[in-house]
Amino acid sequence: MVAQTLLTMSYITNEALVVLENELVFANRVERQYSDEFAQTGAKIGATCNIRRPPRYRGTLGAPLNVENTFESSVPISLNYQYHVDVQFTTQDLALSMDMFKERILRPQVATVANFIDTYTAYYSFLNTAAMLGTPGVQPTSYKQFSDGRATLASEACPRVGEKNCVLDPITMSAISDSLKGIFNPQATIGDIYEEGLIARRTAGLDWWEDQNIPSYTTGAQGGTPQIATVPAGTALLTDGWSQQGTLQTKGWTASTAVVQVGDVIQIAGVLPVNPQNRLQYGRTARQFVVLPPGGFAVPTPGAAPPTPPLSPATLANGTFNPATGQYTSDSGGLLTLVIGDCIISGGQFQNVTAAPAASANITVNGGTGNASVFTPQGLIFHKYAYALGFADLPLPRGVEFAARAYDDEDVGMSIRCVTQYTINNDSEPTRCDVLFGPASLYRTLGLRAAG
Repeated sequence: MVAQTLLTMSYITNEALVVLENELVFANRVERQYSDEFAQTGAKIGATCNIRRPPRYRGTLGAPLNVENTFESSVPISLNYQYHVDVQFTTQDLALSMDMFKERILRPQVATVANFIDTYTAYYSFLNTAAMLGTPGVQPTSYKQFSDGRATLASEACPRVGEKNCVLDPITMSAISDSLKGIFNPQATIGDIYEEGLIARRTAGLDWWEDQNIPSYTTGAQGGTPQIATVPAGTALLTDGWSQQGTLQTKGWTASTAVVQVGDVIQIAGVLPVNPQNRLQYGRTARQFVVLPPGGFAVPTPGAAPPTPPLSPATLANGTFNPATGQYTSDSGGLLTLVIGDCIISGGQFQNVTAAPAASANITVNGGTGNASVFTPQGLIFHKYAYALGFADLPLPRGVEFAARAYDDEDVGMSIRCVTQYTINNDSEPTRCDVLFGPASLYRTLGLRAAG
């Protein structure tokens, strides 16, 4: 009689990590960080790990010594999302081969986890990306729009090496594929587009990916003639140093009206972009800044799975913010405090604009009033280092049949935990697979949105 070989939980856990990594689309293109500081004790929701950003210097022309300060910044990743899928299988299921077990049970279970990670990472990344190409509500069909995206990344000192990606929703991918199908060479590439419906790799200097988890949102309603308030200017205006976000005091909005949505893009007259290395202006259009939630992103309610990252409430100097809708509402005098990213830095090592905004400078939202209250998918063009996704080890519980973790801190940068407990009354083993993760905006200027 041939003895059966039962699958072990450690084997299943390692296979789950492989399935998880393979199921990701957008989240598989960003920088992933595994934090080994929790390797022994395990982490909990709300734990934080930091990713260090390199300093930047201006340099000095001539012989005299001019020692510059070293400003080394870091970006925190809050591990706010613990997500799991719980299933139950019998001891007979454990007697299956790993290939059969993976297809029947493991892949559907872990694919759900991967879908959640992909959705949240894409949505968080869109909300933290300032530059937008195209027009909200208008499907992109121009090669130039995406070529301009690559050019903008280059103007922002994007590394020449490393992945530059364009990730679009399926409908937008279909639209742009149809408009570009006749210009590719050689013929084999054209055939790939007809067979797969996807744009060829390295088109417009980008790797193209289709992802059904690419987010959409409805732009703010706008109203009035918004301008920079004279006093106070807000913490988003810097002459030196660096910060990911700050407040901007504005005026001229329609009074007591929900005018701006988190994720909207604003431009300020006379505030033009500069290359972060040579500090020279590039392009002719005003630099773009993204409207962020003033209270930041909240820890999700246990048991809930909202389609978008929850927002925290906050009190503003002028106007109000609704965390349930993500809308900013002006006060009775048309004043409104906005939180924007990045800051407007007019000098120093991290200069990103030609000049600080003048008092009462006009503000444009999403390219103009014609783009108010428009539903628009938000594809993303980005270098790998624009966004980061952090993982940490969850604790291994005691008093269960088996608990194991699998992680890869070099190639995959992920950690997943599986726990099983035998149930004697029906000879089954309830099993859960958990991940603890958090997204972050690492280099906001290395990402752009492709409005559709």
